[in-house]
Amino acid sequence: MTGKEQANRQQGGERYASATMLERRKRILAVTRDLVAEQGIDGFSINALCRRADVAKQTLYNAFGTKDELIAAAILDYFEDYERHIPYRSAVGTLDRLIERMVAVGTRNLAIPNYIKAITGFYFSASPHPELRETLHNIFSAIQAPYVKALAASASLHPWVDPERLIESLDEQRMLVAAKWARGELSDEEFINGLVMGVLTILLGVSRGEDRDRILVVAARICEKTARAYVESLPGVSSD
Repeated sequence: MTGKEQANRQQGGERYASATMLERRKRILAVTRDLVAEQGIDGFSINALCRRADVAKQTLYNAFGTKDELIAAAILDYFEDYERHIPYRSAVGTLDRLIERMVAVGTRNLAIPNYIKAITGFYFSASPHPELRETLHNIFSAIQAPYVKALAASASLHPWVDPERLIESLDEQRMLVAAKWARGELSDEEFINGLVMGVLTILLGVSRGEDRDRILVVAARICEKTARAYVESLPGVSSD
C-alpha cells in the first residue's frame, strides 16, 4: 500500500470516527433531556443515563465533565438547535424580534411540558448548582438581552434602570408564566400570550419616549388578537 493510500484510509477512518462520535454525543444529550423530563434535575441519575444510552460512565465524564455540565450541554444543545430553525421576520434588537422569539420558544415548549416542569422547578428551587444555574440564566436571558441592550443604547430606559437587572426580571417573569402553565393553571394560548404580555408590561414601566409608545401600541394589538396572530402578521423574513 502506498503512502497516499495509507493517508486516504486514515482520513476516512477519522471521518468515520468523527461521525460516530457526533452521533453518540447527540444520543447522549437526547437521553439526558428525556431523563431530566422524567426525573427532574435533582433526581437526574448518571447511572440511568449510562444504561439507557449504552455508554460508559468514564466516557461521559471525559466528554462532558461534571453532571451539571452534561445537563447544561443538553439544554443548550436543544435551545441552539431550535433557534437555528426559527424563520425570523424582524431584525435583531427590535421589539418584534423579541416577540417572535418568545412566541417561537413558547410554542416549542408546548410539546415538552414535563421537561419545562423540570426546568422551572429547578429554576425556583434552592438547589446549589451554580454552574448549571449560570448556564440556564445565559440561555434564557439571551431571548430578551438584545432588545434591552438596544433600549439602553438609545437612552430609552429610565436612568434608574439597571439593564442587567432588567434582563433578569424579564427572565423571571417568563419562568413564572412557564411554571404556571406546566402546573396546568394556564391553557396553551394563555401561556403564549402570558409570556409576551408579562414582558411587555414590565417594559412599559421602565421605558420612555418613542420606544415606550411603540411597546404600548404593540401590547394593544396583541390584546386585540393574540401574540401568535401578531407574529403571523409581521411582514417579510429577516436574513439574520
